[in-house]
This record gives sequence, C-alpha cells and structure tokens, in this order.
Amino acid sequence: METKDPRFLVDHQSVASLVTQLHDYFENSHSHYKIERSKLMSELHAAEGATEQNLLQEIRKVEAEISLFGVLSDSLSIADRILHARNVMNELGLDNPVYKMHYEQDTEKVS
Repeated sequence: METKDPRFLVDHQSVASLVTQLHDYFENSHSHYKIERSKLMSELHAAEGATEQNLLQEIRKVEAEISLFGVLSDSLSIADRILHARNVMNELGLDNPVYKMHYEQDTEKVS
C-alpha cells in the first residue's frame, strides 16, 4: 500500500510540526473560552430575570466548548510529546515521513 502525504500540509511543513500547531491552536482556544466563561460569570453577578437566564445558557455553551477544546488540547499534547520525544525520534529516524518537510508538487500542468 502506497502512503501519500496528507494533502492539507503546506509547503515546508512536517506532520510533526502540524501536530504542534494543532496542539497550540486547541490549547489557545481552551484558554480563550475559559476567559470568556470568567467574563460571563462576572456579568451573571449583576444580572436578574431574563438576562440571568440568557447568561446561564451562554455559560453552559461555553463550558461545553471548554470541555471539548480541553480534550482536544490534551490529546494533541500527548501526540506532540510522543512525536518529539528523543527516543521516538531516534527510533523512527529524522528521515521518517513524519518529520520530513513536505513540498507541494503540482502533478497537473496548466496548458
């Protein structure tokens, strides 16, 4: 079976670097939603009636996003640490496709 490079990799990017970037993205998103929850909680202290109910609903949505992005961040953190562990890098070798930079190759020529 022939292995193809993932088509979403950009020039000069390795799978390992993509994992690092995704980990950073989900970790930053997780932090963003935690800050958003804090802001909403502050607003909740002064809210009454319908406004209070709307804020509670918004807080529940944000907490679900915190949970989701936390799991994604944790999962990618594990993958990132494994891929960049010295013994894994030595075992796989830096010439492994996971660590090699990928270059976009145009197989179609424009006429």
